[in-house]
Amino acid sequence: MITLYSGLVVRQALEETVIPIFEKATGERVEATFEPTTVLLSRIAEGERPDLVLGVSSSVRGLADQGVLGHEGLADIAVSAVGFARLPESPAPADESAESFLEYLRAASAVAYTLSGASGLHFMEVLRTHDLLEVIDERAVRFSAGLTADAVVDGRASVAIQQISELRAVAGPHIVTPIPHALQSYASFAIGVRPGAPDTAAAFATALGAPDARRAFESVGLSAP
Repeated sequence: MITLYSGLVVRQALEETVIPIFEKATGERVEATFEPTTVLLSRIAEGERPDLVLGVSSSVRGLADQGVLGHEGLADIAVSAVGFARLPESPAPADESAESFLEYLRAASAVAYTLSGASGLHFMEVLRTHDLLEVIDERAVRFSAGLTADAVVDGRASVAIQQISELRAVAGPHIVTPIPHALQSYASFAIGVRPGAPDTAAAFATALGAPDARRAFESVGLSAP
């Protein structure tokens, strides 16, 4: 068995495609833990040592600099954009401009976003920059972790913000669209292997660059690095 700590952004692609293909080909079991990168870093800081860490590239490289992961085998695997989710029958922004999107948020009955992870931190900074954080938070649905589109599907919020792949991972009739480019943050995600980990851990990291994995990432809205 090999252990993997992974950000939520690739969860659907890994669970539905990449891990099953790898386990069938190698006979090795992958025990995966999916949380925002910030949560995974906290667990690692407390002493946990998984064989593999998949998260925001800068954080994964930071773990390598600390000796938690090896520099050899570090690889960028995907790039994600921030998006928003809404129900098909709910209004959309008037156009694709940043101004229209900010007005759309201001008019929303409730906006769901996460307090951890790259998308939530970026979204809060966007709101602060445009003096909207307090306004939005008066009726926000804030997640400590998890998938924010759940709040749109179950009616707690009219808009949810998160990485596109995370929004798409939620079942239910919702539409996912990138936020405007002027407000966008493109996050790169990387994989790293713990020194002394089983050889199959390095083989799994390599498998993330295979055609099947690339197609799986693309299918959930992730692009190649």
